[in-house]
Amino acid sequence: MSQIESVIVVGASAAGVSCVRELRQEGFLGSITLVDKDQHGAYERPPLSKQILMQADTTHHDIALISDEELTALNIEAHYGDGVCELDPTRRRITLESGKALTADVILLATGGEARRLPIEGADLPQVLVLRHYEDALNLRQRLTADTRVAVIGGGFIGAETTASLSKSGAAVQWLDAAALPMAHLLPTELCEKIVANHCAQGVALTPHCRLDKFIEQPDGSVSILFEDTTSIEVDVIVMGVGMAPSTPYLSEAVSAELLNPATGGIQVNDNQVTKFSGIYAAGDVAAVTQADGSTLRHEHWQSAQHQGERAAAAILNKEPPAAPVDWFWSDQGDLHIEMAGKILPTKEHLVVRLEGDWPVYFSVVDNRVVGAVSVNNPNAVRAAMRMIKNNVNVEPSQLANPELPLRKLMRG
Repeated sequence: MSQIESVIVVGASAAGVSCVRELRQEGFLGSITLVDKDQHGAYERPPLSKQILMQADTTHHDIALISDEELTALNIEAHYGDGVCELDPTRRRITLESGKALTADVILLATGGEARRLPIEGADLPQVLVLRHYEDALNLRQRLTADTRVAVIGGGFIGAETTASLSKSGAAVQWLDAAALPMAHLLPTELCEKIVANHCAQGVALTPHCRLDKFIEQPDGSVSILFEDTTSIEVDVIVMGVGMAPSTPYLSEAVSAELLNPATGGIQVNDNQVTKFSGIYAAGDVAAVTQADGSTLRHEHWQSAQHQGERAAAAILNKEPPAAPVDWFWSDQGDLHIEMAGKILPTKEHLVVRLEGDWPVYFSVVDNRVVGAVSVNNPNAVRAAMRMIKNNVNVEPSQLANPELPLRKLMRG
């Protein structure tokens, strides 16, 4: 490709904003256009289940990823509230819902994901909500009173965060999960049990092994949740937190066949965020990235999205990509701040428990090398683990488990 003079970023997401910032920081002087269907533009998603839901005076301006002032300072043209309805990857052209067509030398697709809805009868009732956009959080917040009965469906982090926030607001919360224990597919079982017990102590009623049948609206506006075993509960609001799917409605069937990874539904890219079409890149939740072993992985974490945006900018400018950081993730659930780094292995023989304070720290260790860690209300422990992972520090599991040995000393190996 000849010299790049124009870039369009589709999606004012963490990946999209990261890319436009990096382009300017690296000296790109050409035109940059940022497009997003959301009229509120670029904002953080994690606060939707916390600050926006809980604090009536908090708005999208308070959680902005990039302000209007910064957009002006960086000379970035923003098109908010006018989403992309079609992509022509060979011509590097997008068509907006308003009918306007835009072309550029490079297009980055950073459209993130959309909340999934369970395919059951009644899932489209107005009382059945998801929590992915600012308007979703406002809709839920406006429905809450001191005696609102809410059912949260889903045992992942979004379900747990929403459950904790709603319980703190005074709502009567029923937490429904198809699994035996929420978050058990993400964290060590013993830690999950303690976290869930903490939520239940705050008044949350957990129903595990939940098999939903359908939702039925009642004359008074409430909803009956019917289970496959013929039992039921009555609630005022249902929140689905059952995962996310890549957002690619702007791809035609023919383009989807060329771009999408069938296993993940994400846009297939290499490790520099490049698709099979020249000048078309993808980053963030929507991207399915080819790994060193040939497998494909789609990340759904803020840090990963930010890093992929930076890698895309480097690839666009034909510069050395930034080094990959240690994977890191956090989840705020009421008074619990959970942090996780690296990879938590499911096998107990690789698990080292450090009894430190009110909450144990869990390390995954392979051949005396830390490969993952998770903590609650102890971020310093995870930061220490990240240093060990990055520097490939040799450490004895017995030393990790000993709270008398400061982690800062173990970081040195």
